[in-house]
Amino acid sequence: MSETEIKFVARENPLEQLRSAVFPLLQEKGISVQEEGESYLQNDYYDTSDHLFQQHKIGMRVRGANGQFEQTIKTNGQVSGGLHQRLELNVPLANEQPDLTLFDTMQWPEGESAGALNERLAKQFGTHFTRTQFDIEFDDAHIELVVDIGQVSAPQQQHQSPICEIELELKQGNLQRMFELANLLPGKLPVRLSDTSKAAQGYQLLHGIPNRITPLPDFLPLTENVSTESAFCQALACCLRHWQTHEHLFFETRSPKMLAEISRAVRMLMQTVSLYLPVLQCQAMLSLHKSLMRYAEAWLWQDDLHSLRMLLSKKSLFNKRLSRYPALLSYLQGRQAGLLHAHDPASRLYEDTPSRLKLSIAQVLEQKPWRGVATGYDLPLMEHAKGWLSQGWQTVQQTMPIQRQMHAANYTAVEVLLRQTLFNGFLVADLFAQSRGHFRAPWLDILTGIDELNALLLLKKSVFDAELAEQQEILEWIQQKTQSLLRVMERSRQAAMSGDIYW
Repeated sequence: MSETEIKFVARENPLEQLRSAVFPLLQEKGISVQEEGESYLQNDYYDTSDHLFQQHKIGMRVRGANGQFEQTIKTNGQVSGGLHQRLELNVPLANEQPDLTLFDTMQWPEGESAGALNERLAKQFGTHFTRTQFDIEFDDAHIELVVDIGQVSAPQQQHQSPICEIELELKQGNLQRMFELANLLPGKLPVRLSDTSKAAQGYQLLHGIPNRITPLPDFLPLTENVSTESAFCQALACCLRHWQTHEHLFFETRSPKMLAEISRAVRMLMQTVSLYLPVLQCQAMLSLHKSLMRYAEAWLWQDDLHSLRMLLSKKSLFNKRLSRYPALLSYLQGRQAGLLHAHDPASRLYEDTPSRLKLSIAQVLEQKPWRGVATGYDLPLMEHAKGWLSQGWQTVQQTMPIQRQMHAANYTAVEVLLRQTLFNGFLVADLFAQSRGHFRAPWLDILTGIDELNALLLLKKSVFDAELAEQQEILEWIQQKTQSLLRVMERSRQAAMSGDIYW
């Protein structure tokens, strides 16, 4: 059996607001809402000592409720934003002891058998929660809505994490109705669309929450004859997954560097839609592009936060010098804290806009609305890729002709265009794996240099604003550092402009 779900994380117990603000709206439209009561569910997750199931994206649990037990296997399936589509196998048990041999249709990892795996199973963590269930009946769809309130616990590590979720599952009928229902929730109550399962939360408790960025691959992996439509969907899903991953990590760690990755993902989504829009043009894509442009503007403050992180990092090229000026470091730390307080990302990520935007992306991935109104979407991506790359790099090279000396203002002015063009390469350059060579390396060096220039410009402004006693001394150092950086960037530009194209 497969299941199709949309999951939200709620900031607080949502039951009262669902009953008072959401369900009456449905009932006014003639949609039946039936409360089926609540139950307490105890779920124990099992794996081998070397975490074979986790490695193969398999979730294995035993659920107990009212003295009855059931074991469940869930495979990874597909996750697009908050839309989960995956295989689920359920088998009743006589007691709480799991027995994998009862899954007679399950394909185990190569070289493994149910009997051998049974001998190696051990309890890893538990998810225990109270579930309140509602059945929602449209004319052409039956949707189950559940509210889960409880906690994930890993007893061996003595760690716990709260569960406060709303899950929608399409039991039968029209998937569009589930998107309609999901779009009612943001704005009526503080929720955020999530792609992190309870099992994933449990494994994170088991192994520890990583306070590190999950990097993107160097290039989006593509097959040789991939269609334009398929490549677009793959890119959109990749960028959305990057957003969701780092949003979850931000709430687990509160690390500002996760916010930079959310901002990066939003911009990548916008550029992905921009690049493919001429081929996949339809009303839904135009609306999505407009929404992404608006939402990207809401993250512009993140650029200053990124520069402050660079200035304050103990690993940065600025640290040795700036550590001589405690008053300046204190001012920069205060400015960083002020930015975070003013923009309050923890609250903003629970607003309606990001959840509705993710739902729009998931809906585009599911419904492919360009079919029937656009042409060329089923052609191989190679039919478009060379033209896209040529156009982008021609524009970049025209903005920084090799015979002209570039100053700091020239480099910062070309930053957005260079980022967009490099990201276009990320999207399609895997088609040219045999010949792309080292073309991108000096351009990426220039982009790193622009980040450092932006940090120095912010530092210069901060020195004036803070009115430090050592102001002149620090300004002279900033000027020297800027000139040194520009010399390095100019050498990179000379190498970049003379590089052979790979397409």
